[in-house]
Amino acid sequence: MLLSTLAMQHQQCKNVLNYAAANPKLLNETLPNVGPLVICGLPRTGSTLLYNLLACDPNCRAPLTTDMLGECIPPIPRANAIEHQRRAFIIDSNQQTIEQQIGRPRTVFESHPRFETEEDFRILDQAGIVLPLMFVSPVEHTELHDWFYSETNKDFAYDYHKTFLRILNSVDTPRSHWLLKSPEHSLYLDTFLRYYPNTKLVFTHRRLDDVIPSYCRLVWAYDNIYFDEADPDSQVLLSAQARRHIDKMIEHIIKFRIHRSQSNDAPQNEIIDIAYDDLVQQPIQTVRKIYGHFNLRWSHQFKINMCSWLRNNPQGKQGRHTYRRMELDLTTDADSANHHAVYTNLFL
Repeated sequence: MLLSTLAMQHQQCKNVLNYAAANPKLLNETLPNVGPLVICGLPRTGSTLLYNLLACDPNCRAPLTTDMLGECIPPIPRANAIEHQRRAFIIDSNQQTIEQQIGRPRTVFESHPRFETEEDFRILDQAGIVLPLMFVSPVEHTELHDWFYSETNKDFAYDYHKTFLRILNSVDTPRSHWLLKSPEHSLYLDTFLRYYPNTKLVFTHRRLDDVIPSYCRLVWAYDNIYFDEADPDSQVLLSAQARRHIDKMIEHIIKFRIHRSQSNDAPQNEIIDIAYDDLVQQPIQTVRKIYGHFNLRWSHQFKINMCSWLRNNPQGKQGRHTYRRMELDLTTDADSANHHAVYTNLFL
């Protein structure tokens, strides 16, 4: 099943590049001068909630699920609701096919609800930066893991990412800025900034003893289709891989933030940190704080849209994501424990 997914992503990549080659003017498509506004940081820190709230701004644009999955070429404007609905139906049908193949319903949306807007890691998937490979590959397969977590030679992925964004921009240019979100960007932020030098970065933060078990539960919900659900060792393996991924992200975030704080070339006010508790307790005020920090245009319609989204999407609407800290061994080695302490001291 994983191989068929990889083959499909490879075909999507070829379709995108062939479309760009047939329409060379797209490579000169000018992206907005503002942004992009990018949510990064660790997963399970409220970033999806924040992403959907920020996407309520009528002056910005965030990629849609139907922009990046299934038949993503040719690009279509979001005003073409009928075609987006057709593509969404195909995506849902593929989901049902997977459930039939594995003989059980997936619990992904309980752990990570699906919305019209989608994280742009889907673009990185097509380029070959495929996170699930890290979780299903043997722990001792160090060469693959070393490559994935090294920022060296990731230009190919962000060259493709920018090509893809230019294609979307050609049919729906935002009035203000693009909105992007993927925790995986935190691994390659120096590369990201070379391709998008005007980036405005939003880091979301939460207590690590909540982040780690919640993320382990999410990884199991996504990737248990590749394992025997009745085998207890499978969940232990996935949890170990998920924890290693979090540790690597923490290491990269600390390194990037310390380097940027000491750099004379870093633009002023390019980064804002958002605490999970503040976001959950005061979502509208938190978004307003972000817009004030980056001097982005606030509108009354934006606020109305956010209030409507919050009413229509209460927590747990698509199922409850549950986890218990005591189910996992949260002990860490000395290096990871040190990184956790530094992260907590810097951001929490």
